[in-house]
Amino acid sequence: MFSFFRKKQADGISSRLAERLKPLDSVIQQRRFRSDVPYFFPKDLSEQDRLNFQHYALRFLLKGNYVAPLPEMIRDILDVGTGTGIWVREMAKEFPEAKVVGMDIEIPATARMGAPRNSQFVEGNVLKGLPFQDGAFDFVHQRLLVAAIPGSAWPAVVAELARVTRPGGYVELLETLDVFENEGPNTARLMEWWREAGRRSGFGSPPIQELDQLFESAGLTNVTFTAVPVPLGKWGGRVGEMMGRDIHLVFNNLRIACDRLGVVPEKEYDATWKALPQEWEELHTSSIFFLVYGQKP
Repeated sequence: MFSFFRKKQADGISSRLAERLKPLDSVIQQRRFRSDVPYFFPKDLSEQDRLNFQHYALRFLLKGNYVAPLPEMIRDILDVGTGTGIWVREMAKEFPEAKVVGMDIEIPATARMGAPRNSQFVEGNVLKGLPFQDGAFDFVHQRLLVAAIPGSAWPAVVAELARVTRPGGYVELLETLDVFENEGPNTARLMEWWREAGRRSGFGSPPIQELDQLFESAGLTNVTFTAVPVPLGKWGGRVGEMMGRDIHLVFNNLRIACDRLGVVPEKEYDATWKALPQEWEELHTSSIFFLVYGQKP
């Protein structure tokens, strides 16, 4: 059905099989993590629930599933880091004539439940290159992989996204970083712990605020880069309430990395984390998201 996959060579089969058989799971504080990838967040049912909730919050924020000026007729769509696959399922319904592919390091069984026939899910790791032919897709989408892609890897990742995009097609990314408006002391403290966790793990600092430059370096044109203030808390209305809940859960996930790396004692982290919602309400705090899209010439 889908013909845009790269042909695999016959050699290396045994090594790939051996790699697949390695123990990939780590259980830390009753949360499941992948031990073979530099990903700070869990990969379990609780995280799937958060990702689905986050999807609805982002769709409400952006008033849709994408922002790039896509044509009405589109053939092939790729979602990199698809997570639960909810974006793929919705896009497959919105573009019933298109083939919509979701890729992630693992695909939960729930992703395929009720998935439209024009959707497909494949396993892959963007850090090792995308398993697709050059120019295979009209639209390549990726969002919120800031905790999965080390800082030094971003130029190569953006180049890969551009490589598999068809001439005239679009690449779109939505990411966030440690940038806030009306940042209070508890938020600032958590962000410093997050940056220290990145330093200690060798993860580095992702160049999210330079994504437009990375797009241009990858040969993309008509690049549009927008900083989007996202309210956190009930003061920001429905979207603020939804995004405040999501970001609060994100920071809860980061506690495990900070504890494991010896950045801060768990009790101190917990006290700071619990103080965030009230701080956001009092100061009208916003998290800055960065939206960028560009076209393949």
